[in-house]
Amino acid sequence: MSDDLFAQQLAYYNARAREYDESVNQTGRFAGPSDPAVAAEWAQIQQRIAQLPQVDRTLELACGTGMWTQELLAVSKHITALDGAPEMLATNQAKLNSPLVRYQQADLFAWQPESQYDLVFFAFWISHVPAERMPAFLQQAAAAVKPAGRIFIADEPAGGKQLSGPVENGEEQTRTLHSGESYRIVKVYHPPSEIQQQLAALGFGDFELWTGDYFFYLSATKM
Repeated sequence: MSDDLFAQQLAYYNARAREYDESVNQTGRFAGPSDPAVAAEWAQIQQRIAQLPQVDRTLELACGTGMWTQELLAVSKHITALDGAPEMLATNQAKLNSPLVRYQQADLFAWQPESQYDLVFFAFWISHVPAERMPAFLQQAAAAVKPAGRIFIADEPAGGKQLSGPVENGEEQTRTLHSGESYRIVKVYHPPSEIQQQLAALGFGDFELWTGDYFFYLSATKM
């Protein structure tokens, strides 16, 4: 997979920061009828996060505009939030304005953890990781989880209703912003069971896997 595709993906999310929340929430320029089934599954992920035990230190990868960072604040004393797009980080920080969150710009394909955390969380990022890079990425994420710590992943599953649309050339999509600008990005609907198998090989257990029509979440403990 070419470096140009990864560069376009980063450029897309940097540019999309200005419209991300509106497009996901279907408000403002993207106002329209919401799908109750999609909303119910989204709420199920939110509810599960709220049920997580309180932790001292959380690492959020691909934190975006803060939709999930704000959920994590309810269960975390401190959050380190990483993203490759500076505009996403700036939007997140301006929205939350919390002293409990430390922001860091990082290329998540090259990033290496500097310490370990009680909870490592990433939502709607793993579908932007191509299959060829999945083992290396999960190794990096696993290394950031302290013993007895938890990893929590949420995204769209293989075999689901593909809310984000079909893929092209196996692992790509064309995305168009409200401005009309188009970008090529990585998009892979990974089977949650395969992610679970890879995490098991990295020393995780006590799995909780929920799969809906649109989304899934996978939680596991580092043994």
